[in-house]
Amino acid sequence: MLDFIGTNMCESENTEKISAIRKFDIALRMRDFEITQLAQRNNFFMIFQGVLFAGLVQSSHTKPIVSFMVCMVGFLVSIFQVGMASGAKFWQEYWEQKLSDYEALASSAESAELFHDDVNKYKKTVEDRMDKRGVCGLLKDLIMYRFSVSRIPIYVGIALSMIWGLLVICALRGYPPFSIPSFIVGF
Repeated sequence: MLDFIGTNMCESENTEKISAIRKFDIALRMRDFEITQLAQRNNFFMIFQGVLFAGLVQSSHTKPIVSFMVCMVGFLVSIFQVGMASGAKFWQEYWEQKLSDYEALASSAESAELFHDDVNKYKKTVEDRMDKRGVCGLLKDLIMYRFSVSRIPIYVGIALSMIWGLLVICALRGYPPFSIPSFIVGF
């Protein structure tokens, strides 16, 4: 009887481990999907804004209302870019937490964790690899800073919204109290 109970407990643990492994696989695929979609969506926004900016520059500002509207659309698109990138970052963070949770359920004590909160372990792993490959100086410092490739589109969207906002104000320069700042020449 004891053997039967022990066997059922082991089978139950194995079933839970297999279920956690399946969930880990799904979470990994969802996280990868979010990152891929972020890149594709961000490319769309960047191309769209590039076309708007090129059209604005090429227009020679012969129709002030067109220049104003292009600037407004650029401003709004950049705000939408910030929202899109922020939403994608939210879901990436969610799926990365789920990966950590499912990994803990699926792994045994002796297996290495892929996802954890110990930043020093990540840094040590990367630094050791770069040392072996001879990476040093500014390049190594930039890599070790750990820029977030999923946060940079948010920052780019914010920077572009400020630029488009300034262009909107400049397009309204003929309507007080708006004017081109004195440090800007051209446009």
